[in-house]
Amino acid sequence: MRRVAGTALSVASLFLGMVAILINSPALFYMSFALISTIVACNIQSWLAARALRIERVAPKSVHVGELITIEIILWSDRKIKRPLVTLTDDLPRALSGVPATPSLPVAPAYDLPVRTMYQFRATKRGNFRWKNVHITATDALGLTTKTVQYLTEPTEILVVPTPIPINLDLPSSAGWGINEAISGLSAGAGIEPRGIREFAHGDSLRHVHWRSSAKTGVLQVREFQAGSQGAAAFVIQRTQGSDLDGNSMSSLDLMCGHALYMAEQMLRQGIQVTVPLLEPEHQVRGEAERREEIELMLGQLMAEGVDSLGSDLVSAATELGTGSSIYVLTAVHDEAVVGAISQLRSNHHVIVLAYDFASTTRRAYVGASTMSEAYRQAGATVVVVDGGRG
Repeated sequence: MRRVAGTALSVASLFLGMVAILINSPALFYMSFALISTIVACNIQSWLAARALRIERVAPKSVHVGELITIEIILWSDRKIKRPLVTLTDDLPRALSGVPATPSLPVAPAYDLPVRTMYQFRATKRGNFRWKNVHITATDALGLTTKTVQYLTEPTEILVVPTPIPINLDLPSSAGWGINEAISGLSAGAGIEPRGIREFAHGDSLRHVHWRSSAKTGVLQVREFQAGSQGAAAFVIQRTQGSDLDGNSMSSLDLMCGHALYMAEQMLRQGIQVTVPLLEPEHQVRGEAERREEIELMLGQLMAEGVDSLGSDLVSAATELGTGSSIYVLTAVHDEAVVGAISQLRSNHHVIVLAYDFASTTRRAYVGASTMSEAYRQAGATVVVVDGGRG
């Protein structure tokens, strides 16, 4: 609208000037000169308003996929001039948000006085994102002209970690020490030594309710138990280049990370030791909340950029684990090396393969989950087929 008004005013001033010359009318000439002067003054004002600014961006360090993110922008004026309103547009990475951000509120920067504005958007993609460009659009006092200037700010980084995605796994008891109960949210009988008392959560067994504590607090409380000597689980997620397949609403790697985080949460609640080999230098014993946050951050940074095969990763991961550990392998693309790795590890570890079926969403030559699962079963793994097309 401003561009149309400015163009119309420019055309009108030129027209008046031409008519004034043709009919030799001083009055029309003065009117034309006044209009041209107004346009020039407006352009100068909008040009000055968009320059000599200092900009600082305040953003959270990490957020979850789907979470509403608020970015705060602080502006200072380096010149002692009265500025009209300016608007800000941040140059967000395209992959960070699939939906346009809400527009920031217009502000009038003042000399040595910080002025704040903000905008919001939802993170739709897991990963580590970095950007530093911002565009400032200024207008004149009459709103006839606009000027946009790009500024380079201090780089801003946001780590988008996965949101837990519930998954139902129907695992046989032979998959290892009652882990099938742990991941379905039940208080597993993996051990008999009590570990403590906590608030009741959905899926907990009523037989573990601690009635005395519940009566005192007025909130249902349940007993927790030690997971036992074999209470250890590890996640090995396919991260080879080219293995991240596009799904209906999220990629295979994003879906696997969401499922892995959900399962890890359920296991940690039961006192099971959860590790993500190859992604952490050395696992240290921490509380449930701290460990959950560590796993979130690791999964948030996981990218399909590895040069090693999934089978090679699986063998390397096993060297970091104790005998009897359960290894969860999450894969969407068939890897022949996994068959040999399972055969090599099955005597010392329980290997559970989650084979993601993306046959309905991928266009390239694709080995379906049924073919994958049969090969892995014959090698000695417990295999669960997951419909990736719903991701």
